[in-house]
Amino acid sequence: MSFFDRNKKNDANDNFSNFDDNDSQLNNQFSSVPPFPQQAVTSATSAPIQPDPQMDQPEPVQNPGNDFAQGDFNNSGSVQPDGPELNGYYYEEQVVPEKDNNDWENTEADLQGIIEQENDVKKQLRHQLLSARSYYNYVLRSLGDDQANARKETSDQVEKINTSLKKWFGSDEMANEIFLDPNRNYFIFSDHLNTDPSDSERQMWRKLTQTFDDHGFLANTITVSYDDLANATWADYQNSDLVNPNSYLLNMYNDLQGRNQNVSVAPAEIPYEDDYRIEHVDDKNIDKVYDGEHLIMEVARNNRGQLKVIRHYNDRKLLSRDIFDVNGVNSATQFYDPQNPNRVIRENFYRQDGTLVLIKSYTDDEPFIQLFSAGNVLISTFESDEELIFWWLKNQALRNMQATIFVSIDSHFYKKLLQLRNNGIEIIPIVMTQDQNAGIVTDLLNGSDKVTAVFAGNDNVNGYLNSNAKVKMDISTLEDVETPIYKH
Repeated sequence: MSFFDRNKKNDANDNFSNFDDNDSQLNNQFSSVPPFPQQAVTSATSAPIQPDPQMDQPEPVQNPGNDFAQGDFNNSGSVQPDGPELNGYYYEEQVVPEKDNNDWENTEADLQGIIEQENDVKKQLRHQLLSARSYYNYVLRSLGDDQANARKETSDQVEKINTSLKKWFGSDEMANEIFLDPNRNYFIFSDHLNTDPSDSERQMWRKLTQTFDDHGFLANTITVSYDDLANATWADYQNSDLVNPNSYLLNMYNDLQGRNQNVSVAPAEIPYEDDYRIEHVDDKNIDKVYDGEHLIMEVARNNRGQLKVIRHYNDRKLLSRDIFDVNGVNSATQFYDPQNPNRVIRENFYRQDGTLVLIKSYTDDEPFIQLFSAGNVLISTFESDEELIFWWLKNQALRNMQATIFVSIDSHFYKKLLQLRNNGIEIIPIVMTQDQNAGIVTDLLNGSDKVTAVFAGNDNVNGYLNSNAKVKMDISTLEDVETPIYKH
């Protein structure tokens, strides 16, 4: 077919009826024109563009045949170009819808959002699982060995949580933080308050205090030694920021002897007889009292003139020693072996009203400790200080109380305190250094003491306990504190 199509085939036959191969001039004139589309484009934008009158116009082609008229060539309704602009005609390419080759970006963003959402949910799940396990471990620490059913039910909950941890995170070997219950009472147990604590002791007290402050808890302190200066030492600890100023000290002897009741008591005095001779020793603030030529007493007073200690003599041998508390009241009397003035054979402890509360005997023919009521009725006997401390904590100091005790593994009474777990009292040991009391730490790590929560003095101790523990434990590191300039 020729390079021109006509709308009417008959017209095409008429127009080219006289055209033959000898008409080379016309063939040469249009030999470079691309063919038109077979269907005419009728778009308004395809209307011919008028030639610029300033431009040189090509010479009109001489039609060798009468049947090929110039008017037929310009008829836009029947013939349209299928290529670039030709002799004043405009060619517009048909718009082909483009495929969105970047739609994967939206899909990838959707997938990333799903992954991030999954990570957030798994993070929340991990926190909830560990928090729940911390709680159930805390319940286990509070249950006694005799509460078998409750211990089993709680242990089953822990195992259920461990199963979920393994399922979602591949392992349940994750140490929980210690769960602190805001409904409990917290105590720091100390055998004795040193009037001049070492740097390591100061650091332990400050770290404990900072940790409780950060968690919004107040921890009070329990001591169990006879210490007439305990309250004064406690005030120094408060002024030195070793303990919270709002916390209080509960000392066993102060409690048993009624000094915590803030009862006003008149200080004791000595009714000297007229024929006593008194020698005053200025540099020691001591009065030596003689009956004739025989020394019968040495009386020491404090800076306020109150009685501090009275030593009683017979035939120049020390018989006994009266000890007065900060209120000037007789607090205890020590009796000495007549054959050995350096050996105490008995101690009597008194209440503020003067009644006997406690007898400690250091001979084989008497019970070691006898406890009396306010009416001087014998309540109980004990074979050791540990037994007395255990009785006092259970029946008086922490009676009907939900309590948690933090105690250094260096404490002489640490092992005995573990028995309090049978009474619902939680015991959490404190390990400040890796080389501290190796035997106790070994029992801690191998599970002999059934301890499931520990306070570590620093991150290194935490890592050591985590790496070497053969049982699962909740381990929290005490807060770091700056070393202050201590007030003295």
